[in-house]
Amino acid sequence: MNDANILITGIIELILIIGIPVGLLIFFIVSLVNLCRTPKDHPKYRGRKTAFIVSAVLFGLLTALIIGFMVLLTSAMNHM
Repeated sequence: MNDANILITGIIELILIIGIPVGLLIFFIVSLVNLCRTPKDHPKYRGRKTAFIVSAVLFGLLTALIIGFMVLLTSAMNHM
C-alpha cells in the first residue's frame, strides 16, 4: 500500500511541476498563432484575441509565481 501511495504522489508531482507549465506554454503559443493567422475582419478574431489575453495572463502569473518561489528559496538558503 505504501508503494502505491509513493507512486501516485510522484505522478501527481510530475503533473503539477511539468504538466501545468508545459500545458500553459502550449496554450499560449497556439493562441498566439491563431490570433496572428486570423484576419482582423474575421468574426472569430475577437474570441481568439480574448483567448490570447487569457493565455498571456495565465502564463504571466505562472512565470511570476516561479520567479517568486525562486526568490524565496534563494533568500531562505542565504539565511541558513
